[in-house]
Amino acid sequence: MPVLKKKQKAMQPARFLILGFAVIILVGTALLCLPVSSKDGSFGNFIDCLFTATSATCVTGITVFDTYTQFSLFGQGVILMLFQIGGLGFLAFVTFFNLLLGRKMGWSSVKTAAADFTSEALVKPRRLFSEIVIYSLSIELFGALLLMTVFIPDFGAYGFFMSIFMSVSAFCNAGFDVMSVAGGIGSYSDNPIVIFTLLLMILMGGIGYLVWQNIVNYRKIRRLTFHTQIVLLMTAFFTLIAFITIFAAEFSNIGTIGGMPLPEKIMNSVFFSVSARTAGINTFDPSNLTSFTKIIITLLMFIGAAPASTGGGIKVTTAAVVFATVISVLKGDEDIHILGHKLKKDAILKTLTVLVLSIAMVLLSFIAVHRCVPHIPMQNVLFEVVSGFSTCGSSLGVSAQLDTVGKLVMVLTMLTGRVGPITIMMSLMIRNKKKSKNKILPEDDILVG
Repeated sequence: MPVLKKKQKAMQPARFLILGFAVIILVGTALLCLPVSSKDGSFGNFIDCLFTATSATCVTGITVFDTYTQFSLFGQGVILMLFQIGGLGFLAFVTFFNLLLGRKMGWSSVKTAAADFTSEALVKPRRLFSEIVIYSLSIELFGALLLMTVFIPDFGAYGFFMSIFMSVSAFCNAGFDVMSVAGGIGSYSDNPIVIFTLLLMILMGGIGYLVWQNIVNYRKIRRLTFHTQIVLLMTAFFTLIAFITIFAAEFSNIGTIGGMPLPEKIMNSVFFSVSARTAGINTFDPSNLTSFTKIIITLLMFIGAAPASTGGGIKVTTAAVVFATVISVLKGDEDIHILGHKLKKDAILKTLTVLVLSIAMVLLSFIAVHRCVPHIPMQNVLFEVVSGFSTCGSSLGVSAQLDTVGKLVMVLTMLTGRVGPITIMMSLMIRNKKKSKNKILPEDDILVG
C-alpha cells in the first residue's frame, strides 16, 4: 500500500527573510574569522567578526575596530559583498537570479520580495527586480568612476578598490569606509568631487528605487506619484532641519566644522545633514558634536530614509503619516489626508504598529546596552542604539567598549532594524488555523487622551 506523504507547509515569508539574512551573516562571519581576512594573519574573534558581518549585511556601519587597519584586502572584499547584498536586499538578489535562471517563483515568494514595493512587483516581478539590480550597479559604477579620478592618483592600484568600496558603501548607506589609509575621510572634507559624489550616492540609495524610477520616467508619464511626492518632500524637510542644526550649533565647534572656512562649513554641513540620517559616513568625529546636535540627529536617525531604499529607520513616509494623523485629529477631520489624498486605513494601522514596535525595540536595547556600559553617558548610549536600529552607522565609540552580551544585543538590534520590527514579530507569531472572519463582534467606543 503506497504511503501518502504529508504535504510540507511552506515557510512563512517573514521567517524566510530572517533566515536568509542570518545565513548571509553567518557565512560572512566565518569568512571574516579566517586568517586570510586579517592583516596580521591570525584568526579573528568570533563575536567581533559576527558584529562586523551583521553591521555590513544590515548596512549599518557601526564597527568595533577600523576596517582598513584590521582587515586585509580579502576581508575588505568580504565586507563589500556583505553590504552590497544587504543594501539591495537579500530577496532582491534571490528574485533576480531566480528570474535570470528562468525559475518560476511562488505567489508568496513574490509577495515577500515585493513587501516594500507596490502592486507592480506582483504583476511584473521580472522587470522590477532586474531593474533594481542593474540600475543600482550602474549608479554605483558611475560613483566609483568619479572617485577614481581622485583616489587612483593618490593611492595607485588600491585607489581603484577604494573607489568601488566607497561608492557601494555610500549608495547602500552602509557607513563602512577604508579611508584611514588617508588619515580618515575628513582629509577630503575640502574636496568637492569626493564630498558631492558620496552625497549623490547616499541620496540615490536613500530615496529608493521607486522614486528615482519615477523621476527617470517623468517625461513619459508627466507626473510624480504620491509616494515620490511624499518621499521628496519629507527628505527635503528633514535634510533642511539637519543642515540648520549642524550649521548653527556646530559653527564655532572646533571639533567639527568650527575650524573650516565658510564654503567648507556649508559643504560639510550639507553632507552631514544627508549622511547623518542614513549613511553614517562622516567627515569629522561625531563624538565631538554638541549635546543639542546629538539629540536632533538621534531623532532624525530614528526616522531614517525612504521605504524600498537602502536606508533604515521607521521611514520618512511613516513620519509623514504620523504628522498627518496628528493634524487631522486636531482639526477634527474624520479622515487622514496628505497632499490631497485620503490615506487608507491599512496604512494608518501599519504606521502605528511600526512606531510602537520601533520605540519598544529601541528602549529595550537601550536598557540592555546601558547596563553593559553604565559609565558611558546615557545620551551617547541612546545615540548608538538608535544608530544601530536605524542602520545609520554613526558611532560615538560605544560599541567598541561593549562586552559580549552588549555586542550581541547590538547585533539583534541591527538585524531588527534592517528587516523591520513587523517582520520580526510576524516571524514569531503562531498562526491560528481557526480564523474568525465570519464572526460578528459588537462595536463599542473607548475614551482616549
